[in-house]
This record gives sequence, structure tokens and C-alpha cells, in this order.
Amino acid sequence: MAAIAGALLAGVIQPVVFAAPALAAPAVGAASGSVVQKTAETESAAIQAAESSDSNVEITSLRSESGEVYATPDGQLEAVQHLKPVRTRDDGGWKTVDNTLVKHADGSVAPQAAAVGLEFSGGGSGPLATLERAGRKLSFTWPTALPTPVLDGDSALYKDVLPDVDLKVRSATDGFSELLVVNTADAAKNPELAELKLKIDSPGLDLKSTDEGGLEAVDEAAGGIVFQAPKPIMWDSGQPATGARTLSAQDEADAAGGEDGPGDASNVAPIGVAVSNDGSQLSLTPDQGLLTSSDTTFPVYIDPQTYTPKAGEWTMVSKYWASSPQWRFNGDSDAGVGYCGWDYCAPYDTKRLFFKFPTSRFAGKSIVSATFVGHETWSASCDGRSVQLWRTKSFSSSTTWNSSDDNWLDLLDSRDVAKGYSSSCPGGDVEFDASAGVKYAASHNSSYTSFGLRAGTETDKYGWKRFSDDAYLRVKYNAPPKQLSMKQLSMNPGATCHKPGSKVRVRSLPKVMASDVKDPDGDQVSVQFSLWWDAGSGFKPQWTSAKIGPKKSGSDFSSQLAEQITSTKKIPKDTTLAWYARVQDYDEGKYYSYSPWSGAGSATGCYFVWDTSVPHGPTITSGDYPAADDSNPDDPAYDGVGRYGTFTVDASDTDVTRYQYGVNEDASSDNVVTTSGGAAKTISFRPTRSGTNFVNVQAFDSAGNGSEPSSYQFRVKAG
Repeated sequence: MAAIAGALLAGVIQPVVFAAPALAAPAVGAASGSVVQKTAETESAAIQAAESSDSNVEITSLRSESGEVYATPDGQLEAVQHLKPVRTRDDGGWKTVDNTLVKHADGSVAPQAAAVGLEFSGGGSGPLATLERAGRKLSFTWPTALPTPVLDGDSALYKDVLPDVDLKVRSATDGFSELLVVNTADAAKNPELAELKLKIDSPGLDLKSTDEGGLEAVDEAAGGIVFQAPKPIMWDSGQPATGARTLSAQDEADAAGGEDGPGDASNVAPIGVAVSNDGSQLSLTPDQGLLTSSDTTFPVYIDPQTYTPKAGEWTMVSKYWASSPQWRFNGDSDAGVGYCGWDYCAPYDTKRLFFKFPTSRFAGKSIVSATFVGHETWSASCDGRSVQLWRTKSFSSSTTWNSSDDNWLDLLDSRDVAKGYSSSCPGGDVEFDASAGVKYAASHNSSYTSFGLRAGTETDKYGWKRFSDDAYLRVKYNAPPKQLSMKQLSMNPGATCHKPGSKVRVRSLPKVMASDVKDPDGDQVSVQFSLWWDAGSGFKPQWTSAKIGPKKSGSDFSSQLAEQITSTKKIPKDTTLAWYARVQDYDEGKYYSYSPWSGAGSATGCYFVWDTSVPHGPTITSGDYPAADDSNPDDPAYDGVGRYGTFTVDASDTDVTRYQYGVNEDASSDNVVTTSGGAAKTISFRPTRSGTNFVNVQAFDSAGNGSEPSSYQFRVKAG
């Protein structure tokens, strides 16, 4: 019972967090042989470091409790997503999870570094266990005073809380488990085991039992689940059936139940759970049939699980226990896959495993590859047998064999392996191609994706295997280019990108330009332009250019519009026109993702009218800052930020009396140079930014009639 409460708590304790990252891959220092973490704080810095070092570099700003992201030498990103937290926040930094229990000065017991606030009793009448998350606490108190615990690693043992009944609590990665160990048949007859009542203290939480027989602690103010626990179970130390075959030590261990969870031959039964109306008491009712049956092998273990919703989840389903959930492998660190027709499995059974990972970070990304890595701990022999990876439907703490028969959606990969039977084929990782599953998640914006393992042949006892609960996803992906901003778009003539309400009129068809086009991963980029007008069936695209490029990230692109825009279409005069641009990234001979078109969302196209009655725009030249040439991949930058440059402006019309100009903005009356007869004039200014700059100039006559705006593009050094 106590175990149930503890297990419940353990589950309840887990905090809800996006996957936490694993530690960065270490590199061995050449000089001293010391281990050095290859890390960089930002994505751009990590990409550069990965390329120069020819090794993965972790992006520390993207770390989380159960995941990490690396820049790879080929310019991609690779995410590792664990099922469980591998680190926790500590004094503003990250610390590796360490469940080792230590005694504090006040006598309480707590783990060295847990993913949630967790404290156990040091003995006495105080709470057995207290969980804390997001400012909410949940405490469970044993009915009687507790003895001083014996600490052993992540566990604390309270001896003889009832005659010949021990209570053991264990700090788990995302919570804690509470295990009541009934050592003998005589101990099982104790009437106090008929029902155990634990005091609960849960300020601000609404603790209630679920329809599936578990527990939920809901934040009364925010409404979210803070702690939860599946339906608790109990099991015996069931031994394998006797037979002619001699069982190995591993066979015996897998067959017999123990503190880590039920074995393949264990008898298993559910535990009843009830919460008092005022939420102050939890009642746990062990199965009396299992406690008193002549077929029961002692010790019997009573173990409810509790946890906080966190990174991932996992469960097993059993054909023999077809209506019983086996959530989180019933607290065991591994579970079986396939048909167990061996003596140590009696009753013979077929099992399947499910794993759930958060995949929201991959939404909209181009998935290059994805690998599901499962750790095989046991095989029936060293002769390889097929095990399959599937994309499945989601699952919950109530999922069973009977309820999951139609969960299997897409077969992703199959591996013929055998690991763990003996030293000839030791346990180890098995890698499955999960690319199709993660690509589905990316294209459907899936917050979570579930996978399943099952034997290729579920009637072959040599296909029996066990896999651990530390599976993880390794995903290499490409981030799509970002949408071009309107500030990155310009035209000559026409100057900046104008919204519909302020469309510009130009005498000549313009060159349309996109500047400083980048890819977040540093890949090469290409650009497409599109021109829209209403040809009688609505305002829509009438022409889209071929891809221009690829060029290095940060390049400029342009396309000169011509009247005969296609073989069958001409650009109309005196008509509202608009142009757009989008980016596609390119790496190692392959195009990946498009950005949205530049007019997506709250942005608009760049609107103009081709009006041949508008006066010609002035010409602009400069010896200090020569015109940029985006067709030249080695187009140089000149002079530097903060250094004066002189630009000459000249008009072909003799009635021009003034020039207005703007630097990286439209020409305005704030910047005026007077002239007469359209004579050339010079303007001087100091560029304030490196990279591509623009000076936009418009000529006016004495009546205030303006020319088409001219735009001069030039490149500036950083300093």
C-alpha cells in the first residue's frame, strides 16, 4: 500500500517539461588527454565550430531536461530526445540527474540532484515522502511512526513497518516509487494489509482517482495535472515452471519477480485506490487473493507508481494479461518483446512495447534522418531474429493488449539481431530507421510521436528479447529558411518594398532584389521571385522565376523584369502589380525546404504600377562605394562603417530643381539637395551598417512633380 502511495507519488512528482538534452559529446584534448565538452551557446557559433572541428558541437542554449541539439560538420542539426530527464536545473545551471540519497542536517533524506523536489522521511511521524513542483507540494504520511531508514544508493529501506513487512522508497528520475515488501505468507495474513490508509497533504491541489484506477493531482488554480499515477499493481516472486531444460542465471532473473518489477513468471494483480471526499486520505487495497493464494511465491511486492508528466512515456502490453496495463514496465528497467515460450516464462506469453517521444521541435523541419535507438538487454539465443519498429497510435497508462490491437500504423524498420544472451552476443544498442515516422510528425506538427517494438514472428520463441526503458531518438534535420522580411526587399527603380496603400509608380520595369538572404543552418540558399496581377480572374501569380542560385548564406539576389514575362504573357501597364520572394536552402547537392513567400502573414507583396508617364529617375554613381554586383560570388565590400562616402546624382530632365534621398529607406524631404537644370550634385554620408546598403533618390521639378525613385545598391565593410 505504502508502495502504492509512493509509486503514485513518484509518477506525480515528475515535472512537465520538454525533452531534456543529454550532455554534449566530449572531445579528447590533444595535449593532455583530458575530456573537453564541445559546446557553443548559439546555433550560428556551433555551426561554425562543427565545420572547423569536423565534429558535432552541442548548442547549449537549446538544452532541456531530456534533450540536446548538436550542429554537425555537414551543416545540419541533430537532436537527441530521451524518454526521461537526464539533467536538472541547479543554481542557474544544469546538473546531471543523480538519484543517490543523502541525509540532510535536519534528518530528512533527499536525492543529490532530482528532476523534481523530493524528500523522504529520516524516521519518525512526519511525512514519508513529499514532492514539490511548480510551487505545489504533495505529501504522503505512513499510518505509524517510521524507523530510521537504511540508505543504499537511490533507495531508503524502513524495516518492519509491520511484522515481517518492509517499506522501501526509491528516488526515480522523474518521481519516486514506494514498495511494500511482504516477506512471508504469515506476514500477508496481517489484517492491517486489508486496507492501508495514508494521510495526504496537498494544498492547492485536487487529488482524485481516475476512471482507470490511478490518481491525478490537479492544480486548483491553473487546472493542469501536476502529479499523476497509473493504476498500481502488486506481484509475487513467481518462479519458472520446472522442466528438463536447465535455466541459466539470466533465465532465473528474468523469470522471477523482485524489487525492480514483476518477472516473466510472476503473478500480478491490481491494487484498489480511493481518495476521501475531502482529499486528506488515500486508501490502498491490495488483492487478497494474491496475498493468500497457495500458488503465491513470497516475497510479495506492493508497488504503486507516481510521476509528473514529463518528456516521454513507455509501456508494455501482455497477451496473457490482456486486460491489465503494464505502464512504465511496472517499474522494471526493461521488458520483453515477442513470444516467450521458455520454461522461465510460464505462463507462456507474447509481449509488445510502446514508446512516446515529444516531437514538436521538428514541426516544419526537413528531416534528413531519424534513428530510434533501443537497448537490448536479453535475447533467447545468439541467433538473430527479427524485431520490428512501427509508428503507432498514442497510448496511455490504461493501454492494454486488448485495447492496442489496432495501434500499429506504419512498419518503419526491421532488424535481425540478438544481444544479451551471453558474452558471445552481449547486450547493446539496436538502431532502427525511424525517418518516416519523424517526417510524418514534422509534416503534421505532431506534439508527440509514438513508436512500437514487436517481434517479426510472434510464434517463434527464439525471437524473445528484452529492451530497456532508456530508448532515445536521434534526429538529423534541416531548419527551413525564414520568411524574407519586407525590409530585405527592394527594387530599382522603385526603392523599398511598398504596401498596397502606398504603391510606387515607375517608368521602367524594375530589377527586383532580395538582400542578405540567409539560412539558419548556414546552408546555401536560392531565391525565387513571383509577379502578381489581375488578368481577369483575380489577383494571383502570373509568373514565377526559376530558382536563382544556390549561393552562400548571406548573399543578395535580383531579377530584371521584362515586358514579355512568359511566352504567352506580357506585364500590363497602368495596372496594380506586386512581387514576392521566397528562399530555399541547398546542401550537398540537395534542395530542402522553402521559406514562406515574403507576403505571408501580416506582410504584403511589394506593390507598384508600371506607368510610362512618370519621369525617369536620376542616375547614382560612387567611386568610394562602387555598385554591388550580386552576380559576382566574390563581390567585394568597400571602405567601412562610419567612413564617409560621396555619391553623385544626375538627372536627364532639365527641369529638375532638387533631389531627395534616403539611406536604407525611401527618399524624403528630410534629406534634400537643390540643383538647377537637372545638374549633377553630390551627397555624402557615413554608412551605419555593414553588408548591403541602399541610397534611394528621387528628382523633383519646380511644380513638385517627382520622378520614379532610383535605388543604388552598395556593399560596406564592417569597419
